[in-house]
Amino acid sequence: MPQPAHAALLVGLAVGAVGLATTIPLPLYGEMAAREGHGAGALAAAFACYAATVILTAPLLGPLPDRIGRKPCVLLGIALAAVSSLVLSLWPSIPALALARVAQGLGMGCVAGAAAAWGAELAGGGAEGGRRAAGVIALATIGSFGAGGILTLAAILAWPAQRPPATFALHLALCLLLLVLVARLPETLAAPQRGWLRLPRFPPGTLATTCAILPGWGVTGTVLTAVQSTLAAGGQRLAGPVAACGMMLIGVLAQRWFRQVAPQRAVRIGLAVLLAGAGLTFIGTAGGGLWPLLLGGAVVGIGSYGFVYPGGLAAVAEAASGEDRARAVAGYFVLAHLGFGAVPLLVGLAIDGLGAGPALAGSWAVLLLASLVLWRATARSG
Repeated sequence: MPQPAHAALLVGLAVGAVGLATTIPLPLYGEMAAREGHGAGALAAAFACYAATVILTAPLLGPLPDRIGRKPCVLLGIALAAVSSLVLSLWPSIPALALARVAQGLGMGCVAGAAAAWGAELAGGGAEGGRRAAGVIALATIGSFGAGGILTLAAILAWPAQRPPATFALHLALCLLLLVLVARLPETLAAPQRGWLRLPRFPPGTLATTCAILPGWGVTGTVLTAVQSTLAAGGQRLAGPVAACGMMLIGVLAQRWFRQVAPQRAVRIGLAVLLAGAGLTFIGTAGGGLWPLLLGGAVVGIGSYGFVYPGGLAAVAEAASGEDRARAVAGYFVLAHLGFGAVPLLVGLAIDGLGAGPALAGSWAVLLLASLVLWRATARSG
């Protein structure tokens, strides 16, 4: 039987494996769309399947660890992550991406709550066990989101002709190993609880800070999809993945740098930074300028993941307690994933219909208006 610290580490690695499934394919998005003749809208629609799955299944998957146990949920999450990589390895296409994104959404929904509870209980329980497990899981989540795309991009640069890149096989091997190791850990749920559904809620006074995540994650989703497909269609196959990977890496690092900023202030700063980053990214995309694109991607990552996201999350966590806090956090993520899926889809369809220049200019104007409204609202609530 593993020691508690080792057991919690295995649970953290399981979370990391599920997170890697969502970011390993990232540098191939534009390539898949360009190869099959799909526009930005088709890529964004496939990408949005993840967000749609998370939103639709959140009321069921949230209480599932308390209903069937922690171990089955984590094992199912790892298996779904492996399915995602297997599908894209065998059938690298936009339809396969849609299926893989559904599997990724289900996998993340399975492990998100189960891993936090299971890791804390395996680490000994109590406040100390909870802190230890939370640190391991947070590091695994942030690390996997930042590393997946970069590892695949490095594999593409090292072996340009190899498809799928080596990272897919390595991810499958990691998932299979973890399925064996995690299955040996003990279940910690003493008795199943009643209730199959847990609806999200939105605490009073958090409307503005919560709604700020709509443009926050909306812009990051746009960089991951519409920007990549536009650049790939113009012959810049690697420019989009480099900007997207830079955004993710700088963004997750920024979460550590700026986590002490007060919630409302963080959201207001983030909206301003996000607006500047989106402008640079859109200019680089429409005009083919590499440095505005790369700098803009990094600035978007700081604004969205370093300020808007943690600020809004902290605001809802402070405004609720107990089970209401879990429901409030769930509500925050519902809106976050709505922005992550719907905004890139609308931008992608606009690019297909109007062209990259007018569509991105119009998107930035809408972002400016939304940021001004939200900035004033968060200033009043702060």
